[in-house]
Amino acid sequence: MAKKSFSNDLLRDLHSESLVMDIVPQIEESTVLSDLNSSEQDRLSLCEAVIEKGLNTFVEVGNALFEIRNNKLYRANFTTFESYCRDRWNLKRQRAYELMDAAAVVNTLSEISDKSESENQAVIVVPTKESHAAALSKVSEDLRTQVWEKALEKNQSSGKAITAKMIDSIAKEIGGGEVIIQVSPEVEERNTLVKQIREKVKKAKLDQIMVEIKGEFLIENNLVEIWQTLNNDAAAITENYKTYITLSQAEELGLIRKA
Repeated sequence: MAKKSFSNDLLRDLHSESLVMDIVPQIEESTVLSDLNSSEQDRLSLCEAVIEKGLNTFVEVGNALFEIRNNKLYRANFTTFESYCRDRWNLKRQRAYELMDAAAVVNTLSEISDKSESENQAVIVVPTKESHAAALSKVSEDLRTQVWEKALEKNQSSGKAITAKMIDSIAKEIGGGEVIIQVSPEVEERNTLVKQIREKVKKAKLDQIMVEIKGEFLIENNLVEIWQTLNNDAAAITENYKTYITLSQAEELGLIRKA
């Protein structure tokens, strides 16, 4: 994917972007720190044991993350699920949600398979690869089972391995040429919040929004002494160093590049 370039009007660029998950600001739901009761602590320990084994299977890990998030089992030490994933497991928010979404697909198909077995009907073989489950998570729930069954049929009849590309192709066939995207409640809520921000951003002043400058950027580009001179700041700059400047200052320094 080509690298995104911004014009010198960052407010306009932010407003004009489409709502794609990898470019919208990370909005985290904050939770008040509080102790877990003994039952919650036991559940957290069990969930973390699953994750700590080395991400044995995406289903187990996804389910463990889902329970931790939904029951806010991270709240003893973290105010947000995203910070818990990042600091506890070095997992980015998007990766954590990918695991949960993939696990949710397998869980749903497993329930359908169990019901079919109890009714003496053909049992559905559930996905064992995360790439398959991830591709199915993009398909609306009402078509997901049909798409997966078609993929299994193609695999059995032609001997071709099931791939994410095959699943996408089948979804397009069944969906009349388009992949029917299933938007999770989390994504839908997130997009709604971002829309609200963008409405206000149109009226914001340049000095009301700040740009973060990280120490790792200054160190990697040999800009430590230059930055200290510009800011008349003798404080030590490490990789954990952070400071903020306004959009006007960022434009003056050329940090907001013209397209």
